[in-house]
Amino acid sequence: MGWTMKRILVATDGSDGANRAVDYAAHLAKNYGADLLIANVIGSDGILDNVFSRITDAQATWLKELLASESATVVTKARDRARSIGVPTIELESRTGDVAQTVMEIAQEKEADAIVVSKRGAGRVSGILLGSVSQKLVSLAPLPVTVVP
Repeated sequence: MGWTMKRILVATDGSDGANRAVDYAAHLAKNYGADLLIANVIGSDGILDNVFSRITDAQATWLKELLASESATVVTKARDRARSIGVPTIELESRTGDVAQTVMEIAQEKEADAIVVSKRGAGRVSGILLGSVSQKLVSLAPLPVTVVP
């Protein structure tokens, strides 16, 4: 009995490392004939909460829209990379929350068979985003996690 993968989740923040993870996950999805789920999570690790507590409602709305727009750009660019590799079915997710926890929630909700993540991120959104996310995922995720250097 062979092991099959129907859906692979890759978490990206738009950094070079995350792009390598997207490429790896896209090749994996193509080889397995699996769907690819591309996720970007805007971390809410206290830094953003602190910022939001100090600004006006109008500024908070603007900042939320800016972060949502940046997140949409990140997943759209990742989708284009995966398409160029030849992945036919790609789904996009943008969320806010604890990054590792949210990635695991997405994996569970979407019934992913594996998670791919880069070792470290450095995208514009993810100075807020990736710290020890890959380490947390490897330790806590209930499914296989591939960490791409």
